[in-house]
This record gives sequence, C-alpha cells and structure tokens, in this order.
Amino acid sequence: MQKRNTIGNRLIASIAFMAFLTISVSVIAIVNWESLDDQIQTMVGKNMPTLRASYQLERNTAGLQAALHQLSSNTDPVMHADLRQDINEKLAQINTSIEQTAQLQYHPAIKSELDTLSSNIKMYSDLLYQRNTHLFVLAQTENNIKWLHQDLIDELTPIRQEVEWQLTRMLPNAIITSTVNEVMTEFSLLQAITVKENELHQLVQEIIRQRKDRDIHNAFYFIGYKTEEVSKMSQNLSHYSSTSSYRQLLQELITLVEPGGVLEDQLVLDNDLRQRITRYQEKIQTQLAYQESLIQSMVEEEDASLNALNDKTREAIIISNFILFGMMIVTLFLSVMLSIYLVGQGIVKRLNMLSQDLYAVANNQHNATIQVTGNDEIGLLGDNLRHFCRQMQEMQQSNALNLINNTQASIITCDLHGNIESVNPSAQTLFDGVDRPTTKSLWELFNAAMQPRLQSLFSENSPLFHQRGCNLTVKQQTQDNNNLYLRLDFRLFQQGTQDKVIITMTDITEQENAARWLEKMVREKTHSLTGRNRQLKAEIEDRKRVEADLRATQDELIQAAKMAIVGQTMTSLAHELNQPLSAISTYVFTAKMALDRQRLEQLPASLDKIENLSSRMGRIIASLKSFSKKQSADSPLKPVNIQDSLLQAMMIVESRAKVQKTTITNQLTLPMQCYADQVQLEQVLVNLLVNSCDAVAGCDQREITIESLHSEAGCCRLAVSDSGHGFAAEIIEKLFIPFTTTKEVGLGLGLSICRSIMNRLDGDIFLASNLDRGAMVVLELKNYDNE
Repeated sequence: MQKRNTIGNRLIASIAFMAFLTISVSVIAIVNWESLDDQIQTMVGKNMPTLRASYQLERNTAGLQAALHQLSSNTDPVMHADLRQDINEKLAQINTSIEQTAQLQYHPAIKSELDTLSSNIKMYSDLLYQRNTHLFVLAQTENNIKWLHQDLIDELTPIRQEVEWQLTRMLPNAIITSTVNEVMTEFSLLQAITVKENELHQLVQEIIRQRKDRDIHNAFYFIGYKTEEVSKMSQNLSHYSSTSSYRQLLQELITLVEPGGVLEDQLVLDNDLRQRITRYQEKIQTQLAYQESLIQSMVEEEDASLNALNDKTREAIIISNFILFGMMIVTLFLSVMLSIYLVGQGIVKRLNMLSQDLYAVANNQHNATIQVTGNDEIGLLGDNLRHFCRQMQEMQQSNALNLINNTQASIITCDLHGNIESVNPSAQTLFDGVDRPTTKSLWELFNAAMQPRLQSLFSENSPLFHQRGCNLTVKQQTQDNNNLYLRLDFRLFQQGTQDKVIITMTDITEQENAARWLEKMVREKTHSLTGRNRQLKAEIEDRKRVEADLRATQDELIQAAKMAIVGQTMTSLAHELNQPLSAISTYVFTAKMALDRQRLEQLPASLDKIENLSSRMGRIIASLKSFSKKQSADSPLKPVNIQDSLLQAMMIVESRAKVQKTTITNQLTLPMQCYADQVQLEQVLVNLLVNSCDAVAGCDQREITIESLHSEAGCCRLAVSDSGHGFAAEIIEKLFIPFTTTKEVGLGLGLSICRSIMNRLDGDIFLASNLDRGAMVVLELKNYDNE
C-alpha cells in the first residue's frame, strides 16, 4: 500500500506544482488584462466621445457652411424660410455636439463662439431676406421702365402716321409754307425726343446692370442732364394735342429715373444691403474658421492623449510578456525535469508496456505474454491481467464446444490441414456408418469422387486461405442408394491465437430435386415453343406472299383505273391537241409565205407562236404520260408541294372541263407541303376532279372548287367540292366499298382506290357536303414543315 501510494503521491505533487504555475500565469494575465481594461475604458469613456463629438462638430460645421452658401445663393423670398429653418437645425446639432464636450477646456470658447455665430447668422439671414425682397421690388421697377419704354414706342407709331398723313396731304397743294414748316418741325421734334428717350433708356439699363461697380449718385447726376433735356423737348410738344398721351408716359418715365427718384433710392439701398451682407459673410467665415481651429486643437489634444495612453499600454504589455515568458521557461524546465524523473523511475515505460498488454487482450489475444511485473500497483495490474487471460481461454474453449454441440445446424471444425477436431450431433446424422469421425480427415467422410476437391481446399493457394471462406456443393450417396446433396460453407475463425476452419453443412436435397424438375419442365416447354415458333414463321411467310399478291393486284387495279380515266379524257384531249396542231399548220404556212415574199421580219413572231403551242402540247402530253406511268406502292414518302400536284391534275382534266363547260377554281393561295408520293397524290386528285365533272355534267351550274380547310398542328386538309346534287344519305356510307357507284356507267372503284392510296400516304379521306348541298371530299395529309 505504501509503494502504491508513493507513485500517487509523486503524481499528486507534480500536478499540484503544475497547478501552482498555471495559477501564477493566470494571475499575471488577469492583472495585465485589468490594466488593459482600465485603459480601454479611458479610451471609450473620454477619448472616443471627444473624437466623436469633434467629428460631429466638423461635419455639422461643413453642413452649416453649405446651408449658408445655399441661403446666400437664393433669391426667392418664399424659399428663404425653409433655408432658414435648415440653418437653425444645423446650429442646434452643433450645439448638441458642443454639449458633449462640456468636460473639455475648449468648451467655453466654442460655446461663446457658437452664440456669437448664431447672432451673426440671424442678422445675416435677415439682411438676405431684405435683399431678396428688395431685388423683387427692383425687378418690378425695372419692368415698369421697360413697359413705359415700350408704351412710348407704341404711342409714337400713330403720332408718326398722323404727321406723315398731314405731310402727304399738304405737299401736293403746298400753298401755306408756315403750316408745312410747323408739321415738319413737329416731325423733327418727335424724332429727336425718340432718340433721346432711347439713349436715356439704354443708360438706365446699363446703370442697373452695373450698379455693383459704379457710383450711383454720379451716374444719376448724369441721368439728370438727360431727363432735363428730354423734359424740355417734351414741353415743346405741349401745344400739340395729339401728343398728350405720349408726353404723359414720358413724364412717368422721367419721374422713375430722375435723380432722387424711386430707381436711385432702390439702387442705393441695393448697394447698402450688398455691402452689409458682405461684411456679415466675412464675419461668419472668420468665426467658422476660428471654430474649426478650436475643433482642430481639441482633436490634436485628444490624439496626443491617445498616443500617450497607447505608449503606456504597449509598455505594460511588454512587461507582462517578459513575465509570462519567464514563467513559461520555468514551467517547461520543471516539466522536463519531472518527465525525466518519472521515466527514469520506469513508471512511464511500465505504463506503456501495460497499455500494449491491454490492447492485445482487447483484441482477443488471450494467450499473449503479459510483460508487466513488479510489487507496486502497476505490477498488481499485470498479475490481474494474466489471471484474466487464463480465465478467458478456458471460457472460450467451453463456450465453443457447447455452442457447436447444442446448435441444430450441422457443424464440423478442423485444423488448417483438414484434421477433424469436433463434429456436433446434427452433423453425425448425415454420415451413416461412421462411429468416430473425429479420428479422420474431413474428405474421408465423403465419397471417393468428392475427396480430391475437398482435399484441394486445404492447399496453400486455395480460396479458403486467400478469401478466408468459400462455398462448395457435394453429392453424397446414402446406404439406401439415395442421393444426398449438401452445401458446405467453409470459414476461417480464430481460436486463441490459432486459425481454425469451421464447416457449416446444409441439406439442399429438396432444392436440388426441385431445380432438376424445373430444368426438365423448361426443356419440354422450350421444345414446344420452338415448334410453335416455326409454325408461326411459316404462317407469316404465307401472309407476306398473300399481301404482296394483294399489293400487286391493287397496283394493277389502280393502273387500270388510271387508264380508264385516260380513256375518258382522250376525246377531249384529242380536241385539245387538234387546235394547237391546226394553229401550228397555219403559222407554218404563214412562215413559208413570208419566206417566199422575203418578209423576214414576220418570221420571229410566227416561230414564237409555234414554240409556245409546241410547249403547251408538250406539257399536256408530259402530264398525261406521268399520270399513266405505273407507280409502285412501296415508293418512299417525301415532301410534295400540293399546289404543283393540283396544277398537274387540273391540266389532265382541263380538256374535259372545257368540253362540258365546267369551271375549276383553285382557291389555294398559300404554299402547302405534305409527306406523300406525288404521282399517287395526283391520281387521287384526278379521280376526285373526274368524279366532280361527272357529278355536275347534268347541272345548269357547273363549278368545281378546290380550297384549304382549317388544319390542326401537324396535318393539312384539302377539300374538293362541286355544285352537283351531293351524296344520297342511303349510299354515302357504302361509297368506299368496291363496285359501289352512283353513276350509270362506272365500276365503283374510284373512291375505294383513293382511300387505299390515302392509307399508304398515312392520310385519310372523308365525304361531306358544302353549304350549297353539293358534294365535298376532304383529304387529310401529314404536314411537312421545312423550317
């Protein structure tokens, strides 16, 4: 007990000493941080508010200067009150900022300066208001002068006209010379007064514009000469009654601009206000500059205080760092000495050995050698660990045997060479005639055919040792000659420090028998399905041959229908071709006559007409040949212009339509393209046009219309309607059945062939009636969008 306590006492003493050092370092750190906290409180409580107040004073002073500049620039008396209110707010903000510096030595000076500044700003604002009001009055006076000048000009015009009228009236009969001279004198006087009045007006305008740079009294002294001169001239007009209004306006103008008049008083007052405003501006700027210097001195003082506090803080930090560094050196030295002492006494080394032994036991290495010995508590732990390992080895052996013997699974254990070590009762029942299987090798329990495979599993390169497990299915024959199928599951496991092999055996005889029965049934079904498949292939080949025959028959039927239509149009076509041939003969005869008579200038016209007629006959014959050509039903679909196909069909039927005086109207205006075969589509259109011609043959009105209907996305619809009697209700459902017709002469195959062709083109055909109760056939095709 004494030795065990010795290690504990050593450790307690070491921990206590380290705790003392830690507390010492913490106390030094706390003292240092308290000092820093006091200095920071000084900054936050004194320096920072002062700097913040200085910043606010400087910012508000700049705002005040901007507001004063805006107030001085304003000339609107209405806005003066708003600008004055803004300046008062700025002064209130400055006063609030100054109150925050009450503890500073500069506070009384800044406060006194602010009071003086506020008084001067008030006087300055009042002077600006007076200036703005006076400028408004001065502007009105200037406008009155302009209006009087304009009225004088307007009043002078009729007076001049009257004088000119008198001169005009007197000069042809100028008997009385004095009267003429009097009129001429009046005219000259008016001209002189006009000149003088213009000079006076210009002089007044110039003085008003230059009032800041001129002596007002001297300027109006000069104006006085002008006004006296104009007054004397206007008195000479007093005996002319027509100039009374003019003289009155002139007198009003003189009253405004004469020395000592309204204009001079206003200009003198304007100069006085401007000088006073200038003086107050200089005072205010001087006071603002002085206030800024006080703020700058206050900021510099606080900055010096902050620098001194910073130096003091840096000095305290350096001293505390030296103390902490010394304590750290002492701590490290003592820690190294204690570590050497403890290692020298073998405590740490023995603890490491004990840790390794505990790690081995924790990993189930119960047969490992425990290295720790001694009489102290570490040695006692080693003795207890060795005793624990012995108990665990005995328990493992006992538990393994009980587990193997009491489980229902068939289990065999053996060593790495295949020698059986244990066989549980469930496994013994699988091997008849074996009394003591534990004295044999594993492969000796099975038939001779399986022994090489089982023996190979225990070789060095087998999957059992590389993958630490494998599976194997064996066939075992019992004494009553029955087959027994066993699934063996080999796994490596560790017993103590040695590897063993455990084999779990599962009886899968029923599963194997069921699998073989299923394989037999699958083979029988496969054989049956193979025969049925061959039979189906033969039937498919027969159906393909029948379908090919049907297609060939249908192609022949379509070709026959084509030729029937060609035969129907031959009579009208012969007439259509006969006319161009007759015309060609006429033009040839004309050309010969021209050659005989040497009229060569007529030949080009005749040859052009012959060429046009030949081209027209060629187009008719080419259309008929293209329509009559036999077309295979298997030709691929491609983009087709419906307008071109319709024109070809109309050209084929055109001759017949002319003969029976039928009008075919094409109302397709926009280009339409679809997926189809052009020849087959033309055949459908020709069949529909021929049927329409037959339908309107006995009618008074013979019209056939081709138009486009509203189409959904991805398809286009084309309608062919006529002015006939339409489809009868009892036969409309049967018209697509072969050999059903409403004509007196016909096979009834046209619409049936059209439906077959439309089905090949992935389209459809419908029967309907138009608004005039005539027949309508609608074709629906897949739309082709080339964008």
